[in-house]
Amino acid sequence: MNSDTMTLKPKLVEFLDQIPFDAIASKVASCADKPAAEISTLLNTYANESLVSLDLVAGHLAGTQRILEVGAGLCLLSLFLKKEGYPIIALEPALGGYGIFEQTKDALREHFSSLRLEVMTVPAQQLTVVGHGSFDLIFSNNVMEHIPDWRTAITAMAAVLNENGKMVHACPNYTIPYEPHYGIPVFRHFRTLSQHFFLPKNTNKDIWNSLNFITCYNIKNYCRQESLYCYFEKGLLYNAFKRIDDDPVFKQRHQGIIVHVAHIMMKTPFKQIIRHIPACLSTPMIFEITHSASKEN
Repeated sequence: MNSDTMTLKPKLVEFLDQIPFDAIASKVASCADKPAAEISTLLNTYANESLVSLDLVAGHLAGTQRILEVGAGLCLLSLFLKKEGYPIIALEPALGGYGIFEQTKDALREHFSSLRLEVMTVPAQQLTVVGHGSFDLIFSNNVMEHIPDWRTAITAMAAVLNENGKMVHACPNYTIPYEPHYGIPVFRHFRTLSQHFFLPKNTNKDIWNSLNFITCYNIKNYCRQESLYCYFEKGLLYNAFKRIDDDPVFKQRHQGIIVHVAHIMMKTPFKQIIRHIPACLSTPMIFEITHSASKEN
C-alpha cells in the first residue's frame, strides 16, 4: 500500500461512515417504490468498491490539474476526492442494468450539494477536447467491460488525455473463463452457450448483456495499433484471491467454486506461485495507458 493510499484511506472510511445511508435508502425507497434493503445493498456495494477504486488511483493523484473518473457509479469516490480538494469530474452515463441506480446517485449528490461535483452524462466514446477539455488523469474501476465499443472509448479518452497524462483502468480479463459479476464460468467465444449452461435462469440479464468480454490481448493489440503505450500490473490474481479471503462483502459477491479455490490457494504454498502468474493470464487486470513509453510490459 503506497503512502498516498495510507493517508487517504482512513479519511475515506470516515467519510463513508458519516453518510446517513439508512436515511438515504429510505428516501429513495419511498420515491422508487422499492424495498429500502435493496437500496442499502446498492449503497454498501458501491461504498465497498470506492475503497478499491481509491487503491487504484491514490498513487496517481499528486500534481494533477484535472481528473476524470469514468463510470463513477454513485459518485462516492468522486465526492470524497472533491471534498479533499482534488480537481475531479465524474462521468456516469448510467446506461442500463442498474434500476434504482440513478435515483440513489441523485440522492447522494443532493446530500453533498455543497461540494458542487460536476457530473457528465456523456458516454466515454463521445469525449472531445472541444466539448469536455483535457485531463491529466483518467481512471475507471469495473467499467471497461461494460462499454460496447471500448476501442472507440479508449481512442476518445486518449484524445482528451494530456500529452504527459495517464489513464488507469481496472476490469476483468476474460482470457480467464470466469465472470466476476455473476461468479460463474464463461467462455467468451461461446456467449450463448455460457449463458445457457452457467447463468442462473432467474437472474437479471441486463448486466450480462452489457458485457463485452474484453481481454488483456485486446488492450495490448489496440494500443499498439493506436500508437499508445500500455502497462499491466502484475500480481492481481493473488490480490483478488486475498480479497475474497479477507473481504466479507466481496466474498458474498463471488459465491461458488471460486470462493473455495481462493480459500485453498491462500492457505497453501500455492499462493506464492499465484504471485508470479503473468498479467495476461490473470483476472482482474489493471492497466495504464499513456502517450509516451515511460513504462511498458
